[in-house]
Amino acid sequence: MRYNIRLLVCLWLMVMVTGCGKRDMQVVITDGHTQTRVKISAGETVEKALERAEIPIDDKDIVKPELSEKIMESGTEITILRHVMVTVRDGEKVNKLELTGGTVQDVLDQAEIALNEHDYLDHSPEGSLTDGMDISVVRRMAVTILVDGETRECLTTATDVESLLAEQHIAVDKKDRVSPARTAKLSEGSRIAVERVSVKEIVEREPIAFETQIEYSNSMYSDESVEKTPGVEGEKEVTYQVTYVDGKEESRKPISEKVIKEPTDCVMTQGTKKRRQIVSRQKVPDCDGSGHGYYIITWSDGTVEYEDY
Repeated sequence: MRYNIRLLVCLWLMVMVTGCGKRDMQVVITDGHTQTRVKISAGETVEKALERAEIPIDDKDIVKPELSEKIMESGTEITILRHVMVTVRDGEKVNKLELTGGTVQDVLDQAEIALNEHDYLDHSPEGSLTDGMDISVVRRMAVTILVDGETRECLTTATDVESLLAEQHIAVDKKDRVSPARTAKLSEGSRIAVERVSVKEIVEREPIAFETQIEYSNSMYSDESVEKTPGVEGEKEVTYQVTYVDGKEESRKPISEKVIKEPTDCVMTQGTKKRRQIVSRQKVPDCDGSGHGYYIITWSDGTVEYEDY
């Protein structure tokens, strides 16, 4: 029995000396958003752990802990910060940047790109970077469109009025009015008004006023006149070109007319004979002192009359 115990102790010492009894451990390798768990033996290096996980490392990548460091504890976490070349696009501006590790937000900070209230990215700001990543900044503005009796509030990536109308599927006829102009650039809070314009031809019947003809007569006094023939209105058809804006008439202009009935002129007879007027009135008293007498009245036609008083 004692012999067996001694044999077991000797075997254990041999294992410890030769190193054949190293214990297995599990480490966690974080490579961006990817985590890999791999089993290694205690005392193996970080580099060996990456080899076992078949994870290649570039010379410019940063590994924590360092590749040469030995791993002695199970659960040790190895972090890989990849050296990447990324492109960030902001409208017509294109930046190519090199970073080691970091997130999409780090790229924006390095490129000095700030996002406004309505802008967004095609990647999450917290997302890890990968080599060759192409990041786009989408600029949007809040604008208001007044069209067809309604008010539309929308966010747009369009840069000018014409692009906005196309984006919002608003068809605009050549006659329609757009304010500001279709080529105008947009900005935050822009208000665009679209007025629907239509032009129609309408036909209306209208009266034709009669004219008045004057005939003169010396058999009537100048302050006398008489209607010889009464006037009668005529009638015509007038074709108008009418412009409507959002359904309301704005203007009209005549483009043709057709006489249906000619008017009848009114004929007036006007006197030309002047009435006589008193030129002078001379008072002549009686000689008997009675207070009576007469007037000598001279008229404009040379006639002289006497009138007692």
